[in-house]
Amino acid sequence: MKPVKIGNKLIGKEQPTFIIAEIGYNFENMDQAKKSIEAAAKAGADAVKIQTFKADTLTTKGLMFPKEAGGGSQYEEFKRFELSEEAHREMFNHAKKNGIILFSTPSHPHDVDLLEKFKVPVYKIGSDDLLNLPLLEHIAKKGKPIIMSTGMSTLSEVDKAVSTIFKMGNHDLILLHCLSNYPVHNLEYVNLKAIQTLEKAFKVPVGFSDHTMSLSIPVAAVVLGAAVIEKHFTIDKKLDVPDAFFSANPEEFEKMVKGIREVESALGDGIKRPAKSEIKMRKDTRKSIIATKDIKAGTRITKEMVDIKRPSHGLAPEFLQFVLGRKAKVDIKMDEPITRDKI
Repeated sequence: MKPVKIGNKLIGKEQPTFIIAEIGYNFENMDQAKKSIEAAAKAGADAVKIQTFKADTLTTKGLMFPKEAGGGSQYEEFKRFELSEEAHREMFNHAKKNGIILFSTPSHPHDVDLLEKFKVPVYKIGSDDLLNLPLLEHIAKKGKPIIMSTGMSTLSEVDKAVSTIFKMGNHDLILLHCLSNYPVHNLEYVNLKAIQTLEKAFKVPVGFSDHTMSLSIPVAAVVLGAAVIEKHFTIDKKLDVPDAFFSANPEEFEKMVKGIREVESALGDGIKRPAKSEIKMRKDTRKSIIATKDIKAGTRITKEMVDIKRPSHGLAPEFLQFVLGRKAKVDIKMDEPITRDKI
């Protein structure tokens, strides 16, 4: 599995987790959008993701959101939150000024063509477009890395999408396990072990797109091997936008990032061996064969003369039978470790 490069970041095995603040359209105006980018950068995100769409090319009129997603007209919501070309330009420029990667989820080839104007470094494919093979082909042909969510899908459906991208000659692919509920109420459905299933099946970096209101779930995903974490982000949960209430605010997002970085540091390389910090502890707290009384040189050592206790400076307990019955070469004092050169 080769790592995927996005901007100046490498994503994959043995690389730091790539953390995405999904601001989507969690803002009511450009001032809030810019503040969201600044806050995400300050909270430790590696990248900010928005959404690029036009209501007329995204949904039919009259279609309603499911009740669990808030209900209401899909067309009217998407029409309200469409971003103009100028809005995109301002946000990409502001992200660059703040030293953070900005990219987007396009929903139509026209959206892709718009994003190309801003030299977007990576494309995100939402779960709703997993089987939109014409869109996948259009994006793959751009030759840029792709992050694809896999919510609502079977493994065979993911395979069809992955094959479509690979056939275009684009192998810079990252998959995200995802549960497409907004928000997730029942954690039993999250199924984080699917991260390992996707990695084993497709041999590409796999991450987790998190729609829970938990800060521990994304950290657990990293423990299971997630190379990417995407988490909804808002500067204010009370904003009059659909996703703000279940998104992480700056304080929560920063706490999540801290947890992920701590876990990364603690995971290690998997080799079972004493840590450098344990070396002195190992010597002083493990046990060895110790004299329980003064033993004169020439004395044959019996069981009553020795015991097994700390420290480990003498012969290891496994050599007790080797020591018993042998003569002391030198005087051995009480509480002195018995070493090979003394018998």
